[in-house]
Amino acid sequence: MKKIFFTVILMSSIVCFSQETKYNNVEEIRQQQIENIHNPDLWDMERMREDIAPNIDLLPIKFSAFPVPYYDKLGPYKGGGFLGNTHARSVEDYKLIVEDKEVVFNSFFIGDSPFYKEENKNGVFFTIITVADSLDTNNYVPSMALISSRNHPDYGGEGSIMTKNNRIDYLAFTTPDKGSFAIINMRLFHLEHGEIIVIVPHKDGSLRSLQIQGKKVNDQEVFDYIKNEVLIRKDVVEILTEDGVI
Repeated sequence: MKKIFFTVILMSSIVCFSQETKYNNVEEIRQQQIENIHNPDLWDMERMREDIAPNIDLLPIKFSAFPVPYYDKLGPYKGGGFLGNTHARSVEDYKLIVEDKEVVFNSFFIGDSPFYKEENKNGVFFTIITVADSLDTNNYVPSMALISSRNHPDYGGEGSIMTKNNRIDYLAFTTPDKGSFAIINMRLFHLEHGEIIVIVPHKDGSLRSLQIQGKKVNDQEVFDYIKNEVLIRKDVVEILTEDGVI
């Protein structure tokens, strides 16, 4: 059996609660979330203390410690995380090549949350794909990613991928009521029109982008889906290998 090699980090341990949501609509969820944030009696101070740490330079937005209500005071939290192949040169099976270009990706996913529609459960809500041209001393593509549950039931992640002469910074978040969005180097993407974003750095310092409406996949399916379906698409191959790409 092929060994799975992904970078996966959870900002919180996966916790399941037997209770189901008690709300009639998303407006009630939002109002309760705001009330909980403003109520010191509900703050999980141990969680806040765990978040007090030096900033990570590669992240585009500083992650800071705020008082956060106990998640179960709003409703069940079922975990989430990120995964990608920026360590792919260390495990040959997870190295992605399109013609002469080495390709890396990162994906954010959330757990089986009752706050979201059935088709989104345990699913990937954002994937960024880009071309890599630099390596560090461990043969890893220089990158950093983080996903946070601190805005439960909204979940967001951020990250950076370094090239020799550029840096791809990204932020993505999903909500049960307002949809999902991403900002990549200040370009805004509405993810209901496609949760897969291909970003292609050019030698002149500019970027190109392609947004793809893919099929719904979970964290166990995303690598094979990208490799066997996304990276063979004609439009994807063309943008990744056109003249001027790094």
